[in-house]
Amino acid sequence: MGDSEKPNKIKSGPLRDQIEKQPTKRTCSIDLRIHNPAVVGYSGVDGIDPARALVSLARVKGIDILAISDLYATDFIDRVQAFHNSDDIVVIPGVDLRCRIGNCDDVILSCLFPEGSDSLFLGEFLRAAGVPRSAMGSEKFIVEKRIDQIISLTEERQGIILPVRVDKTPLRVQAIPELVERCGFRVFDLAYAESAQYFSNRWPQDSFQLFTFSNAFALAQVGTRSVRVKLSSPDFRGIRQLLARCDEKIDGNLENVQRSQKESIRD
Repeated sequence: MGDSEKPNKIKSGPLRDQIEKQPTKRTCSIDLRIHNPAVVGYSGVDGIDPARALVSLARVKGIDILAISDLYATDFIDRVQAFHNSDDIVVIPGVDLRCRIGNCDDVILSCLFPEGSDSLFLGEFLRAAGVPRSAMGSEKFIVEKRIDQIISLTEERQGIILPVRVDKTPLRVQAIPELVERCGFRVFDLAYAESAQYFSNRWPQDSFQLFTFSNAFALAQVGTRSVRVKLSSPDFRGIRQLLARCDEKIDGNLENVQRSQKESIRD
């Protein structure tokens, strides 16, 4: 075909209909903030295996997709997946990292990975992030890698990041602009639903997905704040699209993130 020739348009018919047809989205009930029962302090019920109970509760409450994560905890995910032997619930494994952004050293990032990722996979990710085994479940350990490095480590493993409870303290709120403007995050888990006003006031032209998931520390809390959303795929692929960062904000700005964090360390 020469430069002056125009490609033939697809005529109306079954083939064109098939090409233009958009995938049907499915409404799913999701809870992406369930703490790992392996961590000390998780409230269960005496005599009940929390792994089996967690999956059963999610099923009873009609949850389609749940994510289990906590600070540097990996061991429990294998037990949960062992009881998850049906297609009616998707269990997404993950780990939380406490990170430093600017003057705030209490930014919590929930790093979620494809269903089926086991404790060995999560352990390798933690080692790559510089987290020692002794830090499992620790609220005090702070990952020293830059935010751009954490994003790369997560996404190169086909994972996705959900910044969680970003409005819990005034110090955490100070980190939100960098997460939005330099890292391209548009989906957040909030501690307080009314904090949504902060986003609409500061970025009136941008669109955000703001959730308040259960943050369950007890079996009874599982699914108490589940959310119904439309997903392109009722599995991790759909969640990854839901939580995807705004690419145009990232491409030219990771160097700015690195520069900003170096300046904050010098200060």
